[in-house]
Amino acid sequence: MKILLAHGSSDSRHVEQVKALACKASDLLDEEIGTAFLDDHALPEDATVLPLFLGQGKHVSEDIPGLVAASGCRLLPPLADHAGAIADMAISQMTKETRRINALFVLYQFSGFEKLAASLYANIKICSKHALASLHSEPSVSTLLQHWHQEQVKAISLQPMLLFEGKSMDRLRAMTKPFDIGIEPVLSEYDGFSALIADCLRDEA
Repeated sequence: MKILLAHGSSDSRHVEQVKALACKASDLLDEEIGTAFLDDHALPEDATVLPLFLGQGKHVSEDIPGLVAASGCRLLPPLADHAGAIADMAISQMTKETRRINALFVLYQFSGFEKLAASLYANIKICSKHALASLHSEPSVSTLLQHWHQEQVKAISLQPMLLFEGKSMDRLRAMTKPFDIGIEPVLSEYDGFSALIADCLRDEA
């Protein structure tokens, strides 16, 4: 069995979107894809596990390998190892109509997300104006938007580099409320993301 392993949240939107992603991947692969969360005590034995984490923090380096080993499962590389493909997908979505946009890509934080930040920096120069900001470190979303506001930058499009809805998205919406900004969907809502997940699972052999 193949399993998508997510962080988990008390927010029901998070769980619903993880399950929806598993259903889309199941349809693409024509096989059942299960879901699991970090607070699960065990995983189905002999399962192949894909961690749904964009960063490379303690969960990826310690918690997940421990849970997988204790359950007798096989661990696939985390999504951080596919940072280039994820960045390309996000940038393509942002520029599908025009490259003449003022694009802001928002990371959860910079520490642990270096691969994703580097992949974005390498490609976002195609936009008229571009920047990266963080929810939990500097430059923060508020700091950068205040700077752009002072520069009279208008029509800003913001792409959250977040996998699912939940508390982080609520925080982001609160931070951007004083500014006139269009916020794009979280990554898991794009069709291209479920295809990427399917490819990660398909290539596991």
